[in-house]
Amino acid sequence: MTPVHWQYRVDDRVATVSLNRAETGNNVNLECLAELKTISEQIQRNPGIHAVVLKSEGKHFSVGMDVAVIQQMVGQPFGAYDEHLSAGQRCIDVFEAIDKPIVAEIKGFCIGAGVILAACADFRISSDRAVYSLPEVHRSIGVIMGLGRVTRIIGVANTKRMAMLGEKFSAAEMQQMGFLTKVCAGEKLSAEVDILLKKILALPPKAVSLNKRIADFAADAELRAAQRFELEQQYHLNQTEDFKEAMQSFFDKRPPRYRGI
Repeated sequence: MTPVHWQYRVDDRVATVSLNRAETGNNVNLECLAELKTISEQIQRNPGIHAVVLKSEGKHFSVGMDVAVIQQMVGQPFGAYDEHLSAGQRCIDVFEAIDKPIVAEIKGFCIGAGVILAACADFRISSDRAVYSLPEVHRSIGVIMGLGRVTRIIGVANTKRMAMLGEKFSAAEMQQMGFLTKVCAGEKLSAEVDILLKKILALPPKAVSLNKRIADFAADAELRAAQRFELEQQYHLNQTEDFKEAMQSFFDKRPPRYRGI
């Protein structure tokens, strides 16, 4: 089946997976993640693919999760809530578990779920004008699609800066924290990705894959436990007055008034 939310092609041993929701700023919903899971399974089964590029169409890498997904969390019983968000988490897990090297090509806004998707990659090359943020806290939401991925790249202290304060960071700042492999001018972004791909494709693919799996092995179990913790704790947060106020103020387009209840 042809994906609706992604462009997918394979050329010269490289699979390119491009988020194709430019009209929404490449926001992410559960249907989009389900398609990514299907594409990821195709990539994993294809021995002719030796590398993967994750990118986006349009101006932005991703502005984050579709607000409709957040709306669905309001008033849901735990069973339905768990089913929907666990399914989204599993889709991201399957993408990250591809045993071929993944290169993320990042431009524009890389926000929320966009940061999580980028963190699934093994290498991240960014435009120098890209902007990064985990702003969920401003809407009384935890980062529930795998914040542990970010923590293992940039450490606990830097992750707390991003997730607890919800501030914006430049590409230079993200590179300093260790999140980015390389930062370059926007017009050189594709060329820099191609340079890295040439290095990867010149190496023995099974050895590259093994070293990826070895590097990821120790962190995988901890990440799954952390994701479960995220999901369960967010459900409790959903029952608070502050969460309801966060949602209402967003749709009313006014500053929220939080009371800690």
